[in-house]
Amino acid sequence: MLLSGSSIALVLSYLAQPLLTRLYTPEAFGVLDAFVALASLLFVLGTLRYEDALLLPHDEAEARGLLRLSVYILLGLSLLCLALSLPGRLLLARAGEAALADWLPWLGPALLLMGGGRLAELWLMRREAFRTLSAGTALRAATTTTLRLAAGLPPLQAGAAGLIGGFLGGHLSALLFYGWRLRRTPSGASAPPPSPTALARRYRRFPLFTLPAALLNALSMRLPFLLLLAFFDARVLGFFGRAFMVLSVPLGLVGGATGQVFFVRAAEARHGDGLAALTLRVYRRLLQVGLYPVLLLMLLGPDLFAFVFGQPWHTAGRYAVWIAPWLLLAALASPLSRLFDVLERQRADLATSVLLFLLQTGALVGGGLLGRPETALLLLGLAGVLGRLVQLGVLLHLAGVSLRDALAPVLRYALVSLPLLALLYLSASHLSPSLHLGLALLSVPLYLGLGVWLERRAA
Repeated sequence: MLLSGSSIALVLSYLAQPLLTRLYTPEAFGVLDAFVALASLLFVLGTLRYEDALLLPHDEAEARGLLRLSVYILLGLSLLCLALSLPGRLLLARAGEAALADWLPWLGPALLLMGGGRLAELWLMRREAFRTLSAGTALRAATTTTLRLAAGLPPLQAGAAGLIGGFLGGHLSALLFYGWRLRRTPSGASAPPPSPTALARRYRRFPLFTLPAALLNALSMRLPFLLLLAFFDARVLGFFGRAFMVLSVPLGLVGGATGQVFFVRAAEARHGDGLAALTLRVYRRLLQVGLYPVLLLMLLGPDLFAFVFGQPWHTAGRYAVWIAPWLLLAALASPLSRLFDVLERQRADLATSVLLFLLQTGALVGGGLLGRPETALLLLGLAGVLGRLVQLGVLLHLAGVSLRDALAPVLRYALVSLPLLALLYLSASHLSPSLHLGLALLSVPLYLGLGVWLERRAA
């Protein structure tokens, strides 16, 4: 059910990209990517991670108390961001980032919209209202895309304002929709919740360990946008942002929808002996869906970007080749990282997050000091692969999945992928670009069909 909404969001986002890349410049996309990176980092701090505990209490009154505590913290931090935006704007302007500085006052509202939407999603998830969550995901994507297209067309041609306005409008539409649905849903238990102070103490592991780990994970994924802007310029960031989007949006939507359900099911399975089987099944499905499209993009990257988005975006295709393996592993590890919360192993979460942050930040800073964006992104991709492999290994070990069981699906899907990739590679010089691209797209459902057939035989 959640994947249906994610699929609609993915189709809308992807169909709009060739139009958006012709309506907006790489510089405008660079400003958007920097704004979203800052908003995403603040979003991690939004409730001090108390929202991660919302699905754990069996008692409805305790869960409502956690929700109230999270809302109070979110409102306070949103107001603090708004108050700090003026001095921050002056500092950024002096640093030569005037285009981004103009948008700092909107970070507080963005945090409120994103955090409020996340709390509503978790509360609906607690009630297993997956149909509503699916509809909200699709609505957010549709609103974002519509606003951006409308703002990019003449006579508006709004530039970065159109892109950021679409981002804010999409989150607002989803929050309003979730709020409307929650008002129509029975409230459950009427017992008074425990005091916010008592709940803050009871779930203190989340701000003490989960928050630093989540912040470091977010920095590992979002700091590249800010460092690229600091070392290079908005144009390089725009190219990187499109490469990152083409890979992370489909992988993130599938992984996010899977992670939501996995969190609920893993919280139930931790009391029995089914956690290892559940974890392996989710890991295998994510690998099955993600491996071939990522390898295909690595094969066709620059030419594919130039054909779909326009010749000026050829560079973004090169960037995509270098970061693709990293983002595939991140998509595998991210949904499974809920195991740290379910098993209350926040210290392990923090340790792997520190490793990811140090590896990726060191790679980017080293590449940035060398003055070449290509070197910086190649080093980032290698560091990301190493860090995510370690994180994924720890997660599978905690769930009780053996190394042999973890490697078996990698070999299986690689054997399915390689013949198709070889055929596409050999046929490239004999076909027109449009025909070759069409053949590549047709190979994706063929690969998925072969993967399903192999799964059924293995079962």
